[in-house]
Amino acid sequence: MNEGTVSAELINRMRCFVDADWDPAIRRRTELCLIDSISCFSAGLGLAHFKPSAVVAPSLFGTNAANDDTSTLSPFLAAYLYGQAANALDYDDTLLGHPGAPIIGAILAVAARERLPMDRLLRGIAAGYEAHWILASSAIPSRERAALVRSVGVWDTVAASIGIAISFGRSSEFLERLVGVAVAHSLLPYTAKWYERPVPALKNNLGWAAAGAVMAVGLVEAGQTGVSNALDGASGMWRMAGSDQCDLTRTRKDQPAVARVGFKQFPACWHLQEYLKSFSISLQQLTDNEEIVAITVKGPAEVEKFCRRDIIVPADVAFSLPATFSLLLAGVEPGSQWDAVANHSPALRYKDRFVFDLSEERSVTLELTSGRLITADVAVSDPTDLASFGLDEKGVLAKSERLTPSPLRSALDMAFTSTHGDPAQLYEAVARMIIRTCQGKPLDHVL
Repeated sequence: MNEGTVSAELINRMRCFVDADWDPAIRRRTELCLIDSISCFSAGLGLAHFKPSAVVAPSLFGTNAANDDTSTLSPFLAAYLYGQAANALDYDDTLLGHPGAPIIGAILAVAARERLPMDRLLRGIAAGYEAHWILASSAIPSRERAALVRSVGVWDTVAASIGIAISFGRSSEFLERLVGVAVAHSLLPYTAKWYERPVPALKNNLGWAAAGAVMAVGLVEAGQTGVSNALDGASGMWRMAGSDQCDLTRTRKDQPAVARVGFKQFPACWHLQEYLKSFSISLQQLTDNEEIVAITVKGPAEVEKFCRRDIIVPADVAFSLPATFSLLLAGVEPGSQWDAVANHSPALRYKDRFVFDLSEERSVTLELTSGRLITADVAVSDPTDLASFGLDEKGVLAKSERLTPSPLRSALDMAFTSTHGDPAQLYEAVARMIIRTCQGKPLDHVL
């Protein structure tokens, strides 16, 4: 393996996650990634457009959902359903994609089978995020190419498989072979059709990305070989990902990926988050006697696709400023209820007061019945470091309180605080939630 290649960068930066001392702040940030992901997984399990996965997958991927024995849940199925559910509401974390859903889904599924301790689980998660960052950032296409091809999800299987391997403490040689097998299980890039309406429920297919990682690791452990030197050269995976360039210098940051990931405040695309924050702050300035007459959003051309009013299927809501603004105005708490509305819903009655104004400025202006205008500027987040633009620790914990059943929160807390970091109850609780969802049973009591 040549120095200066993507493969060398990847393998070298994985070594510190195997057994090096943890920086307490980085470990805690990794814990927050797990907490937030489980919150989004919990919310996603009950969504209508997730249910087909829960109905079909068990009969194909190996479990007997007729009983509550969690030992019947295969890692492949657990990873698939976790990845799909965690991303279903578009509430999961973001950093050049959605790393948490596939990486945590895959590692949790295999760790549960092996009963890995919490320290190994967290090391694998942190390594998976770092691998995802290295791969995705090195292959960012030019602006012209990016307008033609999207590669959201294409790196997820490789990154998640590396996270599994690091959680097991596997060697650099194992990682090299694993990458060659994982690329063969990776999603291909696709054009940005999912910005059109209706938005597909499987817009990212992160369940398949997570399950592919489980399969790739199992195959390598059984002796399977794959593509040689898969990441490098003129035909490296960066071309498979649809990019027209590969630049390792973009991968080197002062803080690891888990420290730069953004936790969402709203169940909507990251491109909407800053607009939603500005709008919610403006709402606090209204008096009891004022009503909104019009909402004007200013922004560049790439914002206009998020300003469509029609809500044809539930997934459209996460990509519509008129819809999400209306939900905030109607007082609907951010969460799974944002997925339960349609065009005729009273909660969306305000979206017809919405106007988009093409501009290089980014702002939200409210025109009120009193004649007042309230204008708020909209920030632009740094795509390489979203931490300061998302929820802080307090916000992540509050989100968990709202979305995660209390038995699962208790199991997670116990795994973090126990002397030996034993996550057995966490593994059991996640598995039971998946099985009960497949059975169509409520999730309020999962232990």
